[in-house]
Order: sequence, then structure tokens, then C-alpha cells
Amino acid sequence: MKLIFIIWILLFTQLNAADVNATLINANKNVYEKLLKILDKSTKQKNEQTLLQVALLEKLISSTKLLKHDQSHLSVPKTAKDAQKVFFRWFDLLNKIAMLETKQKSLQSKMLTLQDEITNALKTDPLLSTYQLQYALYQKKISFFKKKLAFLNEERQSIEKIVINIPKTVLLKQDKLKKQEQKYLQELSFKNRWIKELQIKKERIELLENPRELTRVEKNITAEELKRQQISQYFVATDFLIFCHELQQKKHTAFAYKQKILQLEKDAVKSDALDNLLSKMEQKYLGIISTIGGATEETVKNSAKSILNLLANPLFHINETPISILKLFWVIFILLFGFIVGALFKRKVLKEKNNDDYADAAEQSSRSARMIISNIGYYIIIIIAFFSSLKVLGINLSSLAVVAGALSVGIGFGLKNIVSNFVSGLILMFERSVKIGDYIEINDNMKGRVTDIRMRSTIIRTNANIDIIIPNQNFIQNNVVNWTMTDNIKRFEIPFDVKYGTNPQEIIDILLKAVKESGFKDIYSSRTHGTKIIMTEMGNSSVNFNLFVWIKGKAILQPKRTTSRFLILIYNAFNEHNIEMPFPQVDLHIRSIEAALPIIDANKIEKQDEN
Repeated sequence: MKLIFIIWILLFTQLNAADVNATLINANKNVYEKLLKILDKSTKQKNEQTLLQVALLEKLISSTKLLKHDQSHLSVPKTAKDAQKVFFRWFDLLNKIAMLETKQKSLQSKMLTLQDEITNALKTDPLLSTYQLQYALYQKKISFFKKKLAFLNEERQSIEKIVINIPKTVLLKQDKLKKQEQKYLQELSFKNRWIKELQIKKERIELLENPRELTRVEKNITAEELKRQQISQYFVATDFLIFCHELQQKKHTAFAYKQKILQLEKDAVKSDALDNLLSKMEQKYLGIISTIGGATEETVKNSAKSILNLLANPLFHINETPISILKLFWVIFILLFGFIVGALFKRKVLKEKNNDDYADAAEQSSRSARMIISNIGYYIIIIIAFFSSLKVLGINLSSLAVVAGALSVGIGFGLKNIVSNFVSGLILMFERSVKIGDYIEINDNMKGRVTDIRMRSTIIRTNANIDIIIPNQNFIQNNVVNWTMTDNIKRFEIPFDVKYGTNPQEIIDILLKAVKESGFKDIYSSRTHGTKIIMTEMGNSSVNFNLFVWIKGKAILQPKRTTSRFLILIYNAFNEHNIEMPFPQVDLHIRSIEAALPIIDANKIEKQDEN
């Protein structure tokens, strides 16, 4: 009895030293039991602090029991189901280890706080004994956690060896695993949707203030979340087995499944352990070099994903629609792609073997049809690209009706001519009154061949190789002479004149014979179309004629050259037959002269010039 009392005095001497009592921490079960007996006998009336010290000593006594750990012995798995159980056991050990480590960190933090209280307490403070006992209890628990963690880590390492050898010991079937993966993915999607519906229902019940129904819904949500967690675990385990199958087949797709598994695990500690395990398996079955290369590839992919996520962040909003850099990039890409495809389509349709500007009517008609198809196709592709870009931006196309209504007022005033030209272009394309290749005459100074019909304007090229852009509405509102609308035959009128006294019939016969013997192959003659010469006028100084000759082919598109040929023919024929061409003549009639006009002697003028 005296010995116990001496120990009690020594202990409390240490306790009153206002410092952590190492003797109390390192004591065994017998010391704690003796202290408990002394405390029970020495205190007749127990207060709150005494009761607390008794409870702490009882906890210290129970904490000194030997730690027993029943390590589970798992056999080498032979089937996919057995492999799944081993993986679940390894994963369960990760959870236990993580929980123990969390508790250990929490106790260590509490011990630091309690140590400060012990250090700052007065030696006579009645709470000091309680602090010391509680600190000792915390230290015992931390020791217990360390031993428990050592057992768990040892078991984890042994199971980890079995897990690493799964690709060697288990024959895995990819088709079956893929079906299971899809099944769990669908179940996860369904559970997520169902939990969201329950959460929405919970919010409605909270507004109604129905506590009984609210409690029932909260229980349902908790139960569904547990089910979702279980499905998620099976989903991860299935992906792990697929990962093992890819390792069996030496496929580099295992790297992608590794990243997928790591993304599913949100806990950082367990994710690191998973990463370490999967990396060991990759190195074992694929080799270190392949593993490093695959890791680098996945790092690049992750970096690319991070960049994409950054580009996907909204810069601004249009009618509550977020607009990001990525969306703007896609809009520019779609528009450029539309313009390129439209240009290639137009070039493909217009590609011809014969690019002769003066082709026959059938080929000109075919070329015109191709030009119309190319223009219409080009604008359709541009319109599709434009609306696709709006869809990518997320702008509701139905809202464009309001915009179109607002723009109609502006179109009625400012864009009237543009719309008029656009509609006129459509009319020209479908009516085909003016086609590609037609030779048209707008006025006396504007003639040329149609080279392109666009939505807003038509381009004609003169014989001087000058392109003239004419608004389409001019073709609808004004008169246009189309020389080659139905065929490539045109009558040329070549005017000429002779002096009075010349026999008209002789002139006609000479010129008809000259035309017939000219050898011009483009002269057209038929029952209704023939060469004629008519007298048109008896002028002041000459008798005027017109030579009517029908020309077929590309020569009609060169009116000045064709007219020149026949004028030269007429000139040569008149010279050959000594037919004189008239000069302008004026007759002066003098009725009276008031004074006599002087007679000028030409000889005298010449002599004066010589002097």
C-alpha cells in the first residue's frame, strides 16, 4: 500500500510540473489500474473532474490491450469475378488506410492544442491532471493507429502483388467486359437522373413545410446515393479488368483506360495509390520505355484537354448564350470551310474541255446551265455554312425571325436596290432570257459577251477585252438586245452609195456576184434568208444602197470586223468595174450682182509672185 502511494505522489509531482508527463504516457495497464484504485479510494465525493479522470483511466486501460489483426488470405484469382473481388478488397484497404490516416492527423492536431494547454496551465490548476490523462490517451490511440496502419499496409502490399498478376492468372473476355461497362454506365446515368429528380422533389417539399415527407425523401436520397456509389465501384472494377485485358494483349490502349480509371476516382490519396498500382502493371507488361511513352502521350492529351477547357470558357454572352474562344474559332473555321467548298464546287462545275469564248449555241447553253448551277450551289453552301456557324454559337435560329422583321424596314429603304438586283438575278437565272455566252447590246456604246451572271450583277466582256459590271435590274427594267438568244445567225446591213447616173441593176448584179464568189464561209443562205441589195435613198450627192447579208457563227460577235470585210469587198468590186463613188457636191445659184466683179488675170498674179 505504501508503494502505491509513493507512485501516486511521484505521478502527481510530474503532473504538477506543468509539462507533458512521459511516465504516464509510457505506463502499462497495471499502472493505470492502480491509479484508478487510488483515485477511487482517495476521493469520497466525486466531482466532474474526478469522474472525467476515472473515465480517461478506464479508456487507457482498454487501450493497452494487444492489437489483433485478422489478415484475410486471398487465393490467386482464376475468373473475372474472383479478380473483381481481389480488386474490391484492395480498394477497401485503401479506404480503411485513408480513414485511419485522417483520424491520425486529426488526433495529432488535437495533441498540439492540448500540449499548449498543458504548457500554459498553472501547476495548481485542477484541470492539469485531466489534460495529462487525455494527452496520454491520445498518444495511445496514435500508437494504436500506427500499428493498425502497419498491418493494413502489409496486407495491401500482399494483395497488391495478386492484383498485379491478374493479367497472368485470369483469362479475360473483352466483349463481356464491354457489355458490363455499358450496363454500369447506363445504370449510373439512370441513378444520377433519379437522384436529381428526388432532390427537386425535396425542394418542393421544403416549400410545403412537410417534415414527415421530407424525412422520407431524404432517406430515399441517401439510399440512392449509396446504390450509386456501389455501381460506381463496379464500373471502376470493370474498367480495371478491361485495363488488364489490354495489358494481356500488349495494347497501348491500356494507357487510355488508366486515365479513365483515375478520372473516376475523385479522392486524391486513393487516386495516387491507383496511379502507382497501374503504373507498376504497365511497366511489368508493356515495358518501361512504352510506359514512359504512353505517359507522355497521355500528358499531352491532358494538356490538350486543359487548353480546350480554357478555350471553352465564355468570353461574353449574347442573349444569355455564352460565347467562347473555341466557339469563335469554330465559326471562323466553318465559314472558311464553306467558302472553300463553295469555290471548289463552282470550279468543278465550270470545268470544261473547250474554253472557246465563241463556241456554238448548244455548248454556250450548256455552259450557261453550268454557270447557273455553280452560282446557286455556291450561295446555298455559303448559306448553310452561315446558319451552321450560328448554330455552333448557340444562337436560337427562331429568333432570327424577329431580326428579319426588324431588317425588313431597313431593306425597304436602304437595301432596296440590292434586293432588287438579287431578285432580278434569280429571274435571269431561271428565265434564261440572258445566258452565259450570249452577245448582248445594252446601247450603241455597250456591247459584249455575257461571262457571268451573279446574284447582284451580270458581267459582260467587250471585244476590247473590257469587263463591264451591270446591275441585274437593268436587264429587267430596260430593253436589252440579245444577238444570240435563240441562234447564232444575224443579218448585217452594210450601207454604200454610188454617183447619179449609175445603173442600179448593174450595181446589184455586180455585188451579188462578188458576195457569191467571195469565199466567205460564214455567209448563211436559205429559202428565207438570202443576200439582198436594196436602194434606200436618193441623196443630195449620191444614190444610197444597203447590202443585207446573213452571217452565221462567231463572226456575228465581231460586228466591226465583219462589216469591214464586206465594205472592202464592195470597194474592190467597184474599182474592178470602174464604178465611181460620189463626192459631196454643192450647186451655187447666183440670182443678181449689184456691182461688177473684177476680172482677175491669173498670169499677172503668177508674175507678181515671181518678183
